[in-house]
Amino acid sequence: MAARTARTVGEAGLIRLIARWLSVQKRDNRLVKGIGDDCATVRIRGRQLLTADSFVEKVHFRREWTSARGRRSGRDAGLAGARDAGWKALAANISDIAAAGGIPVAALVSLELPPETKVAWLKGFYSGLLSCARRYGLSVAGGNITRGPHLAAHITLVGEAPRRLVGRAGARPGDIVAVTGQLGGAVAGLLLLARGIRKGPAVRRHLHPEPSVRAGQVLARYASAMADISDGLARDAGHIAEESGVKVVIVPGAVPIHPAVKELSYEKPKNRGEDMLPGQWLDMLARHIALGSGEEYELVTTVPRRRFGAAVRALLKIGITLTAVGEVRRGRGVLLPGHPGPLPGFDHFQER
Repeated sequence: MAARTARTVGEAGLIRLIARWLSVQKRDNRLVKGIGDDCATVRIRGRQLLTADSFVEKVHFRREWTSARGRRSGRDAGLAGARDAGWKALAANISDIAAAGGIPVAALVSLELPPETKVAWLKGFYSGLLSCARRYGLSVAGGNITRGPHLAAHITLVGEAPRRLVGRAGARPGDIVAVTGQLGGAVAGLLLLARGIRKGPAVRRHLHPEPSVRAGQVLARYASAMADISDGLARDAGHIAEESGVKVVIVPGAVPIHPAVKELSYEKPKNRGEDMLPGQWLDMLARHIALGSGEEYELVTTVPRRRFGAAVRALLKIGITLTAVGEVRRGRGVLLPGHPGPLPGFDHFQER
């Protein structure tokens, strides 16, 4: 029997299937009315946070890479890969809410589907999406479906803002620049996937990121500015520098590096670093990866010096580390002392 696809089921059939998949969600009093009407209705206190993100095949993920991380094969591996894709698509939006110190409430999912997309894959995708929603306490309230030349999910997320708003524009000279967690693991996972490796903590970090919602809510009480690390520490710190009108100085050697970065083996390029010992070259490369690794979904923040110790202690109480990596100065832009070349990181419209 041939597998059902978007073409064979049709738009109305897909909507009925999605409504059935969403019906398993735990009841949330904030969601007054979900899928079924032209608009969803949600109940939110105070000010709202709104964010939108896109998750496009061959830009943000590859179906052949989102596998069962080495545990399964065949059809089960494909469905596990679909679940990974669904989780990651929603996690990217949740990370934006985390950077504002907010509480995620409800998501709308707009799907762009080639007609040959298999219904079984879509079911796995929604399974991962709903798993992520349960983990972070929000509802999937509905969305849209359209035919398109490639597979993509465009997600809009609404959240509840904290009492003390924090964004990218509040950094001041003298503030400490800090990051949560360790960096570089997402790129390490991507490199392992490119080599055919489908398991390990770095691969899981790339395929199954966990946005820093609790850290954001704590830091909102102390931070002067904050952003999530989705394009790389150097570039996302640059967003804070631009919006705040300051210079952000990051000491590359102070950046906490994910262990998987140093465990990878790399081929030294010709005519590069001839005057360096192998260990020195690898240390420099590890720092470069940690500075530029996107899709980390950790937080970069600036904190007034008098509040920094309290922020560190508050995060340690929930098992999260906060590491000072630099300071804010007068001026403009981002400075990486001793780091050669342009700012590392991800840009959708520049060659990679």
